[in-house]
Amino acid sequence: MNIFKELKRGNSREEEYFSAALAILLDEIPELTTYLLDEILGISDESEEYEILPEYQIPDGRIDIAIKSIHYEIFVENKISSGLSELQLERYSKHLESIDKETKLVLLTRDFIDDETIPKYTDKYIFWTELYTSIEKFTNSIIEIDEKKYLLKQFLKFLREENMSDEKVSWEYTAGIKSFMNLLNMIRSSLDKLKTEGKIRDFGTKSIGNSYAGILINKCDKSRYEFWVGFNYSDVNELMVLTDKCFNKNGKEMPEESHTYDFRETYFLAFSKEEQKEAIYNFIKNSLDELNNL
Repeated sequence: MNIFKELKRGNSREEEYFSAALAILLDEIPELTTYLLDEILGISDESEEYEILPEYQIPDGRIDIAIKSIHYEIFVENKISSGLSELQLERYSKHLESIDKETKLVLLTRDFIDDETIPKYTDKYIFWTELYTSIEKFTNSIIEIDEKKYLLKQFLKFLREENMSDEKVSWEYTAGIKSFMNLLNMIRSSLDKLKTEGKIRDFGTKSIGNSYAGILINKCDKSRYEFWVGFNYSDVNELMVLTDKCFNKNGKEMPEESHTYDFRETYFLAFSKEEQKEAIYNFIKNSLDELNNL
């Protein structure tokens, strides 16, 4: 069991969770904080004692992680799936200018953000994959196997499972991509059958995003659909059917609900092709039947 993964389960606010998890790690392992500040920002004063403050409130906003000491104040803005809000970095930078310490503003993101304000207002822009590499180097430097190393290894494993690390491309690559597309094709075949049977009206094209892959079902206006079927890369063993933001037959907006099919519980990967297709079809059909009654 991975403690970071278990704590994240059911938490839809990715950025808040990842910021909190990183803040806990920095707070529990001060040596890691010192190492990362040296590695990333060139701050090499080992005599400093840092206070780690997640969700740090300032007059012009809320900082994901503030790192404070007698001589330094460092703001870390974390972005997982959203972009920067208007003037966000400028506001944070101006606040830091008012502080009588050495200050730094760090932008940490999973994906590249193309914004002209980034080089103007940040002292460092890094990706989660780079942070992973730095934490991995620190972890490997620890000789003793203790609770700190265990916690670090748990966090690194969690980042790998969330596709936020740079890992070696192994021999499974070719077969993995093929199986990935086979699953999407099976989902589409099931939707074709459901449409032919009159159980759904229509569905969109296969959509492959940064953290998910799936297909939208039953368009209800120009940009919204009733349902989505697919999976998140953080747990590819779980196929999901989710409600989207449409209105039900009573004219009320559908509540956020989901049904999950865990491949591990039925040994799905050991099924024949026809058995897999039948399992996916039955899961989607039964899920839609129940969700349509909300």
